[in-house]
Parts: sequence; C-alpha cells; structure tokens
Amino acid sequence: MIPTSEPFLKMLDRQGNRLMALMLALLHAAFVWGHGHLWGQALALAHYGVFLLWQPVFRSQQQLTWPRVLGVLAVGILLAVWDHLWAISLWCVLLAGLLGAGAMGVRDPRQRLSLWLAVAYLLLVLFLWLLPLGVGVLSNHGADGIQPWRDVILLLPLWMALLTPSEVNRKLGMVDLLYTLLFALLIGELVLGSYAAMHLLQTSYPMGVLVSVATLLLALMIVVWLWQPRGATTGLKNLFSRYVLSMGLPLEEWLTELSQAAEAEPEPERFLERAMNGFIHLPWSTGVGWRSLHSRGELGQPSAHMITFTQAGVEITFFTDSAINPAFALHLRMLAEVMGYFYSAKIREREMQANAYSQAVYETGSRLTHDVKNMLQSLKTLCSAAEHSTPDQAQSLQNLMQRQLPQMAKRLEITLDKLKSPERAADRNHILAREWWRNLKSRYGREGLSFEVDDMNSAVWLPHELFDSVADNLVQNALRKRLSEPDIHIGVELVTTPVPTLIVCDTGEAAPGVVVEKMFHSPVSSHDGLGIGLYQAAKQARGLGYRLELSRNGDGEVCFTLWQETLL
Repeated sequence: MIPTSEPFLKMLDRQGNRLMALMLALLHAAFVWGHGHLWGQALALAHYGVFLLWQPVFRSQQQLTWPRVLGVLAVGILLAVWDHLWAISLWCVLLAGLLGAGAMGVRDPRQRLSLWLAVAYLLLVLFLWLLPLGVGVLSNHGADGIQPWRDVILLLPLWMALLTPSEVNRKLGMVDLLYTLLFALLIGELVLGSYAAMHLLQTSYPMGVLVSVATLLLALMIVVWLWQPRGATTGLKNLFSRYVLSMGLPLEEWLTELSQAAEAEPEPERFLERAMNGFIHLPWSTGVGWRSLHSRGELGQPSAHMITFTQAGVEITFFTDSAINPAFALHLRMLAEVMGYFYSAKIREREMQANAYSQAVYETGSRLTHDVKNMLQSLKTLCSAAEHSTPDQAQSLQNLMQRQLPQMAKRLEITLDKLKSPERAADRNHILAREWWRNLKSRYGREGLSFEVDDMNSAVWLPHELFDSVADNLVQNALRKRLSEPDIHIGVELVTTPVPTLIVCDTGEAAPGVVVEKMFHSPVSSHDGLGIGLYQAAKQARGLGYRLELSRNGDGEVCFTLWQETLL
C-alpha cells in the first residue's frame, strides 16, 4: 500500500460507517444507474478506490509486494472495463461474503449493525435487480415497476451513514478466510440455485428463489445434524477438529518423537537440540532456531517467512516455506508451548537432582556433626571425672579411662570413615548386647541414670552404630531437659527378647504436639542443636530394619522406644 499519513488513517478509522455507506452508494450509482454508460465505469473505479480505503484485509502501513499490487490494480481495471451483469454479480457476492465474515468477528454492536446492513443491501441489489436482469426476467423496458423498490434500498446505506461513527478495526486477520468463503459460497449457491430451479422446473423467478432458499435450508439442517448427531455416533465436528489440530504437520508422529527425546535425554539442553531436530523434517518447515539461557542453535535454512515464540525461557523461531496465516500461527504457538513444558520439566528434574544431592550432603554432615557433638559431651564427662577425682580414686579413674578412651577413639574413627565415604548406606558392625550395655553404663554412670536389662549375659548382637547413635541422642536430650527440670528421673532399659529393644524414659513434661508431628519425619527446630538428631536416628533405624518411636508422651512419663521391626 502507498504510505499514508497517520492523521488521515485515524480519520478513516473514525468514519468507518460513512466510508462503507459511500462505497455502497457509489456501487449503486455505477452498477445500477450507470450500467452500460461510460460515466458508470468511471464511478466503478471511484467505488473500488473507496473500497481500498475501507478494506480490512491489509494493514494500513503494510508494504505490498509487486505481484499483490498488480493483482489489486487488475481487479479494479476489470471491474471498470468488464461491464457485465454476471461479473458485477460476482463482485457483489464476494463483497457480501467479506462484509458478512467481518461482522462475525466484530464485538462493537454499532459496527456489527453497519456491516449487516451492508450485507442486506448487497443481497437486495443482487436478487431485486442484478439477478433478474442477468437471467432475462426483466428487460430494460420492463423494469419500470421494480425501479422504485430498487432505489428504496438506498435507505440502508443512508441509515449506516446516520449511525454514530465507529472506529474500524484494521488489524490483519480481522476477516477470517473460512467465514468469507462460507458466506460467498452460500450466496453464490442461492444465485445459481435460483437460476437452475427456474430452468429445471420451468417456474417463475420468485418461485425459483423460494425453491433455492428451501433447498439451502434443508441442506444446512442436514449438515447441522451430521455435525453433532445424538447418541454415541461420532459427528463431523470431531472429524473436523481432528483435521484442524493436525493441520500442516503429522502431530502424532511429532509428539511421539518428542516423548522419546524426553525419555532418552536427561540433560535439558541436549533434549532441546534433539527435539528441535524433529521440526526440520516437517513438510512446511525450512528450519528452526532456538535460544535459551544456556544454549542457542539453528537447524535447517532460514527463510523470509518466520515467527518467534517464547515459552518457559526458550525462544523458538520457526522458518516456513510460505506466509504464516493467523490460524497456523496459533498452531505453532501450541507446539512452542508443548516444547516449553517439556523443557521446564527437564529443568525442574535437574534442580531436584541437585537438591537431592545437597540434601544428602546436608544430612550426612549434620548427622556426623551430631555424632561428634555426643562424643564431645562424653569427653567432657571424662574430663570432669578426672578433674574432680581424689588420689584414692586413681585406680577407678584409670579403669574408667581404659574403658572409655578406646571406645571414643573407635567411634571417632567410624565417624571419620563415614565422612570419607558418605555414600555408605547402612552400619554392618555388630556388637554383643552385654558388651554394648557395659559401655553405655560406663559412659553415663556418673549422670544419675537408672539402668535396667532383662538378661545381662544375653548373646544377642546389636548394630553398634545405630544403638550408640540412638542412645546418645535420647540420653543427651533427656539430660538437657533436666537442666530446666532438675527433679526429673531418667531411665534406660534394654530388652533382648523377643526382639532387641531400647527404651529411654524421663518423668518430665510431655513433648508439644507440633514437635511430635515432625519429630521423626523432618528436622525439628532446636535452640541448643541442629534439631536433626532424632530425624537422622529414625532414618538410620529404618534402613537397618528397626523403628524409633515415641511410645508414651504424657506429663511425668515420656518414653522413646527403639525396636527391631524386621529380621535382617
């Protein structure tokens, strides 16, 4: 189009109704009053010029290619030179189809009313004047009786001009091609059907029009019934929807390739490259380009026709072998969204793997820190015993050190081994129950605890690290609880039959409900520690076939129990 000044374009938009009215008035003057005269051909050119100013097909500032410019000029020249009734009728049919399709996509009631008035005017001109003259029903001398009615229909464009001006929507794609063809074919069927009915049935022109209208209505009713029939029968609606959804590409095959790429490639960027490779094999595609935060690439050959979408951090550019219409652009947007969803799922999967690794490192480190903390508490107890012992207690102090220091050295060595190899899943070192019980009593013999065991000489084997970790956690928690409740009593009991069971009880206050809900399932907020000791102990117990639980929780009786759930 020839570039036009912006104020002039805005004026045309604001006067859309009156511009259409002028276009139809010039059509009436050229094809009805001036048919067969040179001045009528001149008015036909004027009508076509006003149509170009009004038309909603091309954008106002769009630069048309030379083939399109020549096509636009050719239509105008033919319309003016080829002064034939059937050519004029064809132009009215196409114009009515364009206006009717535009009315289907307009929301403004004033503009919609103007468009339907224009369609009504074109149909009346077509069936009251042009078609009767074309089929020979009216002669130039016998048309005097219908001329008043022919000119009365000019009131419709006049009504359009008197309506409040409404702005014309000049966005490309306002007029849908499918609706335009549908309206034009329906009107053309009425015209040709009327002509055929007149000759086949040897009837009058009004009866021929009536038969054509009745036949069209019957055909439309059949199509409506076939579109969505009652019952379980699949109608044309599903078939048409399936065709539209697979328009331009084999959608099922592409989705299959996409799912296979998602399963085969765990890395998001490699998946993106493999998935993009599927686009260049499609019949409409010449190439595709993409750009994400960490990669970019291009496959195939770029072309002049391209469209870009951004979804989930991926910018995808499709290159096609022909111009992209709005319906196909919507289809490509759907493909880009599917790609974006798969890519974002891959990103989340990688983030979850990284979080799982970080969580494992955190849990391993916090668990080892908790073990070191318990050993430090035991070492402080030994230091306190050595600091407050008297000379006559030297032998007993020496015996205590000989028992405890090797145990602490062994536990520290185990902790360092776990730090070197955090992937070790479970503790397979076992110890006799009676030996473990003696070591526990030696560690906490000076803390004022009560110890009970069902069989001191039991030959039952216990997982050494698990029982040490659980016992240290439970006893240290009870001792910290004693700092705020000095009068509580702490008891430790070992049961070896029927299954190994460790019970630690205190007579303090019950644990709060919020803490109980999270105690063995996630870290618990703690002011004097990491709050992860019981969570890690319970997780370790489950890995070895044991279960740690809060068996009793009441004021004056709080008991934790570790017991063997399954036999190893």
